[in-house]
Amino acid sequence: MTEEYRILHKVAKILQSPSDLEKLLQDAMQSIIEFKELKVENKAGIFLADEKKRVLRLFNTYGAFSEEFLEKEKEVPFGDCLCGRVAVSGELLMSESCFSDVRHERTFSDMKVHGHYIVPLKSQGYLVGVMFLYTDTNPSWYQHSQEVLLSIGGLIADTIQRKKLEEELARHRQTLEDLIVKRTENLRATNQTLLDEIEKHEETQKTLLNSQDQLRKLSNQIQTIREEEKSRISREVHDELGQSLTGLKMDLLHVKDKCPEESVELREQLEAMIAVVDNTIKSVQRIAMELRPPILDAFGICEAIVWQARECTKKLGIRFDLQGLQEQVKIEQDLQTTLFRVFQETLTNIVRHAAASRVEVSLYTESECLILMIRDNGKGMNEDDIKHSDSLGLIGIRERVHAWEGEVEFQGSPGKGTTVTVKIPLKK
Repeated sequence: MTEEYRILHKVAKILQSPSDLEKLLQDAMQSIIEFKELKVENKAGIFLADEKKRVLRLFNTYGAFSEEFLEKEKEVPFGDCLCGRVAVSGELLMSESCFSDVRHERTFSDMKVHGHYIVPLKSQGYLVGVMFLYTDTNPSWYQHSQEVLLSIGGLIADTIQRKKLEEELARHRQTLEDLIVKRTENLRATNQTLLDEIEKHEETQKTLLNSQDQLRKLSNQIQTIREEEKSRISREVHDELGQSLTGLKMDLLHVKDKCPEESVELREQLEAMIAVVDNTIKSVQRIAMELRPPILDAFGICEAIVWQARECTKKLGIRFDLQGLQEQVKIEQDLQTTLFRVFQETLTNIVRHAAASRVEVSLYTESECLILMIRDNGKGMNEDDIKHSDSLGLIGIRERVHAWEGEVEFQGSPGKGTTVTVKIPLKK
């Protein structure tokens, strides 16, 4: 069974890659075809099941198919031809010849004699779709073909379900992000209106200096409003949506308890729905955490930086040196929020542009100033890039720091990484 384990491992590895669903299924079908023991031809395809309308819809193919085939096979009713029968039975089907097998009811003008493997794609007992593979006629079926194909079918079905859930969560997240962007744009529009009004009525240097101070305060207020809005949205997502999902899970569990033991298929579907709800609850918790991590309010800036660093390490593999964080540093909540957002924005720039593998973070007091230093080992920035940068990320960092009468310094050189140093005077 060494070759069987190898092909299963290869398909599983392909399906775990970050590609889109069509590319994943194409690569998976190619790997199956390349497995010589199955003796399949260079043609395969996958239908997705619509349980409500009781039809299979052609989603993806591998190999050369005629336009007539692709048009006629857009939809196949449950129970029709080989694939439709597998959709009803949920069992693997093998056919030795399309011309002698009476179950092969759908024909095409260019159809040549061939055999079939028809594989059900089932996830936790729930039919997700059907995969069809072409073979030579009258093949000697491979000894372990059924076990291999059913195992691969399960892997493909789980991947399709996972990708569908990821797409749904991405749509919800985009909705939340669009809401934040829209409200931010409204605040910026209000800010620009005030700027234009100030510029029109600017008469003296004193008025200019006063207006600059007002704009700084307004910028700080905008940041405060954004943080409050993120906190509010985070709470609503966690509390309202989270409670609704929890209630839905409890209802499903109640229905499952009331479901007769002999209704095996219904109980399996309920278990699959409960698993989906559990995954959605976890995603809601993650989205709420990313909008406004509760750890920042509960434990302070140092623990929040440690949490964000761990998340980055888990997702991207970047290593962090956090030895320079001084736990005894005590600062007010709004300043902690500012420093955390500066850290997040700097981390975003590192991920997007620096290609760094290691980041060092320090937070300490020196000469009545609070100092946050972030150093990476990435590509680095030259002096011209720093002086003339129009990056919204760098501009945003400067604005956040200036609101606290602080200063920020960017140092870097190509190939030697970049260091961001924030210095904010402590109030006596």
